[in-house]
Amino acid sequence: MRRRKILTFAGFAGVLLLLFSVFAWRQFYGFNKNDEIFYISTVYRFFQGDAMLVDEWNNGQMFAFVTYPLYSLIWLLHPSNEGIVLIARMSYLFFQAAVAVYCYLRLGRFGWFRMVPALFYFVTTPYNINGLSYNTLAFGFLLLILVTFAGKENISMIDSLLCGVFTAGMVLANPYAIFLFIAYSLICLVASLSRWRKGKDVDSALSIQTFFWMGVGAFLIFVLFLIFVFSRGSLSEILENLSYIVMDSERQKSFGDKFLKYFIRILRFYRWQVYLTGILLILCLADRKKRIAPSLYLLTESLAAAFYIIYYGFFWEMVGINYMLIPLSFVGLSAFLAAEEKDCRLFFGWYLPGVLFTLLAHFATNTGILTVSASYMLASAASILLIWELVREQDLSWLRTLVCVLFVIQFTACIYQRICYVWGDEHLGELTCELTEGPLKGIRTSKENETLYQEVLQDMKELSLSSEDKLFVVGIAPWMYLNTKAECAAYSTWETLENDPLIQVYYEARPQKLPTVIYCYEYEDSILETDFAYHFINMGYEPVNMRRGIVLMHR
Repeated sequence: MRRRKILTFAGFAGVLLLLFSVFAWRQFYGFNKNDEIFYISTVYRFFQGDAMLVDEWNNGQMFAFVTYPLYSLIWLLHPSNEGIVLIARMSYLFFQAAVAVYCYLRLGRFGWFRMVPALFYFVTTPYNINGLSYNTLAFGFLLLILVTFAGKENISMIDSLLCGVFTAGMVLANPYAIFLFIAYSLICLVASLSRWRKGKDVDSALSIQTFFWMGVGAFLIFVLFLIFVFSRGSLSEILENLSYIVMDSERQKSFGDKFLKYFIRILRFYRWQVYLTGILLILCLADRKKRIAPSLYLLTESLAAAFYIIYYGFFWEMVGINYMLIPLSFVGLSAFLAAEEKDCRLFFGWYLPGVLFTLLAHFATNTGILTVSASYMLASAASILLIWELVREQDLSWLRTLVCVLFVIQFTACIYQRICYVWGDEHLGELTCELTEGPLKGIRTSKENETLYQEVLQDMKELSLSSEDKLFVVGIAPWMYLNTKAECAAYSTWETLENDPLIQVYYEARPQKLPTVIYCYEYEDSILETDFAYHFINMGYEPVNMRRGIVLMHR
């Protein structure tokens, strides 16, 4: 038995190492000008000394508290932003590998097959952006919690403390995830009261004791978070800026509107599988005498899933790496309902919370189906185990072959997308120019992007920005903040346009943040005829034409 476990782990480790090597090679390709570098530039401004929830007004900023220690360690070993994007990509790959290993170790009750959901997580990543962000951190930490509860019957105090730490990381990455923790507390309370009245022992996963120690673990991180926040800003400052931080047109929509759009968007992109699943559920409930074999449910659902996985994985042009993660969850649901011996711990402790999180992700984002589909990785990972349990129960060779083919299609599509899909740049074959300096040193991109990058770097050198300067970039180029020691003088390193009403509000609230240099990235002279430019020119700012935009200076 021990030898078999060693051989199984060796096989898992070998496949993980092979995939790690392939993805590490892939990290050298693609210049993502927007999202990926926004994650790094956000933590960089806090590293420079800005106050969270005071100087930064982006509503997704708290994830940077999780990445701040790692960023500080990187600077301790490599005191520069030179090549920081490549370093951050590799750091994310190590994070993914660590989560995958944890999943493998915790899912021991599923035998050798536990390697499949662990590797499934490793071959997926939202948008094919390889960075520690509010998305990837939330997914990773929630997965750690779910596999802990689904993989063990007895949850120890150490397990609970760990899950509390993971919960804190998850909520910092996605504050809406707090509702999962609240729901869990209510379930523990109801379960404990019910068992107490009946004089029975409660499942350790649903005990008040487990919830208490989870709360302790989460509270420890919360205390560190408060120390970090209040060491730089006061409560009055945070409360004063809070209304601007949560300002977002998408999140201002009603609960009902967001709730309905969640289902409408899934129906739009997976219409026939939704209809099929609905029909199968009705048949499953109506067929009390089990005249329809469970294998037939799995057969029809698997064929539908394979179609959508192939379509979105190989033929869909835009972010197929996200879209193809939903179909497997439908198969998992059907497999659970069709099984005679239902694994309730797996379904209610992993699958269902994973699905609920996708709804919370929808409320937390303005990207609609993109983030929703990416977060379905959680439910689909659980579905892999639910499907395999039904296969083992039915013990049919043709069904086992069918499901193996389905899994091969899913993994092949994921790996293909992970290698070939490039978010924010040209196709992989066109990324032939290596960047040799600055934050993207070592990255290969297109000739056009190389020219843009070099020209902006030359502009920045000519501006000779120092730590005494304050830089405000108008447009969407967060990577420019990484190429200077100048202080960030924007309410967010994310896209800020000249007509953004928060610009003036920010400088009224934070007058010490008035920029010395305003770089209008990729703007023509016409911006000088706007109210935005007039406002700063009247304050004494002088316009200067640069290679890739217009600069307003007041030094």
